Amino acid sequence: MKHTSYNSDQPEYVENLQEFYDEIREYYDELFPPDDGAATLISGLVDDFRGASGSETPPMCRYLGVGCATGTLENAISDRRVDVTGIDKNPGMIETSQRRMTRGYASTRFFEMSALEMRRFLKPGSFNIIGCLSNTLPYLADETLTRKFLHDAKDLLAEGGKLLLQFLNFDSFPVGQTVRLPDRSSVRVTLTRTLTPVGEGKYGLEACLERGNGSKIELDGNVELISVTRERIEAWGREAGFASFEYGADCLGRPWTPEGAYTVAILG
Repeated sequence: MKHTSYNSDQPEYVENLQEFYDEIREYYDELFPPDDGAATLISGLVDDFRGASGSETPPMCRYLGVGCATGTLENAISDRRVDVTGIDKNPGMIETSQRRMTRGYASTRFFEMSALEMRRFLKPGSFNIIGCLSNTLPYLADETLTRKFLHDAKDLLAEGGKLLLQFLNFDSFPVGQTVRLPDRSSVRVTLTRTLTPVGEGKYGLEACLERGNGSKIELDGNVELISVTRERIEAWGREAGFASFEYGADCLGRPWTPEGAYTVAILG
């Protein structure tokens, strides 16, 4: 529920993450522009899948995008002979994704669905690649739920399938200290975010969206993120049945370092 301020100098507050996403949806692609590297990386995984098939006629590769937001990435890869499914918990994001679907590509679809519901509604062994990008994974906020997601992803992958993850490099965070994430801004808005330790392996999120006219929307709730380190993801991934782990600093293939901003992991 949004709390409206009648003083123009005071921010408006929203109580949960989905309400905050409703507020930033109009500006989402300005604040989080398409990552060309992600589309290139996925295309490489698609080529690997087709090459491994040994077939003269390459089979259709099936991709699941978890936390697809406005569907920019999913729509970008839909013209590469990839069967694409995108899911997101926010109905407004899914509405935007569906509106942007490229005409003529019947192999692309979007569903309102959370990461924790996918195993319930999607068929085991249905996907060759699952992508969970844009720091979606830490928002599961709980170790048990994160481990469940990895087990569910493993069940949904066909033999030889790959799970692609991208999240903040929590290994770089100073222990016990508050972290100010880099601001994201466009001509119209600026998004600021701060992570504060709230317990072992967890951070509380404070976020503020400031429009060009000076009005502000603040996230006023107990939104938590779980710290997803390389050690944790590998331990939980092996528990879920993954046997191989590749790491990078970004989707362009730069090597991972403990000081980097992000971790990209490919589990197989």
